Amino acid sequence: MQLRTLLTLVVGLIGTVVFVIVALVFQNNLNIYQAETSEHAVRVRAQALGSFLTRTLYEEWRQLEASAAEFSRADLPALRERLDALAGNPDKISWMGVASPEGRILASTGGLLEGQSVAERPWFQQGLAGPFAGDVHEAVLLARLLQNDTSEPLRFVDFSAPIIGVDGQVMGVLGAHVNWRWVRNVAAEAARQLELDAFVVNREGTVILATAPIDEASAALPSFEAARRGVTSNFTETWGDGTAHHSFTVPNLTYADMPPFGWALVARLGERALDLSGQSFQRQMWAAGAVLWFAVLVIFALVAGILIRPLRRLSAALLAQSSGEPTAYIREHRRTAESQVLSEALARFQASGPGGDSGSSG
Repeated sequence: MQLRTLLTLVVGLIGTVVFVIVALVFQNNLNIYQAETSEHAVRVRAQALGSFLTRTLYEEWRQLEASAAEFSRADLPALRERLDALAGNPDKISWMGVASPEGRILASTGGLLEGQSVAERPWFQQGLAGPFAGDVHEAVLLARLLQNDTSEPLRFVDFSAPIIGVDGQVMGVLGAHVNWRWVRNVAAEAARQLELDAFVVNREGTVILATAPIDEASAALPSFEAARRGVTSNFTETWGDGTAHHSFTVPNLTYADMPPFGWALVARLGERALDLSGQSFQRQMWAAGAVLWFAVLVIFALVAGILIRPLRRLSAALLAQSSGEPTAYIREHRRTAESQVLSEALARFQASGPGGDSGSSG
């Protein structure tokens, strides 16, 4: 085996071992970085989703509270007209009405429930005491009055606020039913933009909103248990579909001074979605490392060949000289100490050999 080949193999073996060790250390550090990045990504996105959803509801609640402060006992046609203008899009506000202090509806959008008593409804009872925001519930009095184009039962989030007269006394309660379908669509759109799956859990621990299918096994995961206990947590979990996700729990969904609904948010971010860029980066790094290492090995083999070529020529000449074969003059090589030694040895052989003694024999 030639020295050049041997040196190339030895350097290649040592370099490969070093490359593998460095790659493993790099891969481990990259995995740690990706885990930390994933936890940060799901936490920030979940908090952003929770803030967006609650801020959207907060703006509706504040609008109703401001409207209640401006209401007074006006004639019914004017009151209905104002309520219709406030309600706006029926896909968002399904119903809005004004109840007397005794709980009888004085005016409402579309005239629905006018004259009926809502004295037992939580939105009215809580609205007498102050601004109120209630958890989602199925329609009770309005179930048969409002048009429903789907088989899904109508559900609402209740907002209410007292109407205070100039004398400081409660003149009535302004209430609104926010369509839960609109709330869900708002959450779904925001979750889609953030590339999240979102699940809202109420005080009873029931999942009341989900932007992705969920089964019983997934609903029993530690992230949902943390939501039910009101704990902020970050998890890496395998869900019921067998897919690993990074999950984050936001324990209390509320905004500013809006009364809390008692909701908690569980948001998950799929590992595949997060790892796509990481996997691409790893492939690029491995490919670049392999190409670089191959280039270094080729360059080393070329340089070794250049450095060893004089030694090979000098060694061949010495072997021929020792065998009595005529050798041409080889110029002195001083590129390396070894080649210089061999060059001097060859010069002495040539001087003392048959060609060197021919002058004295005459």
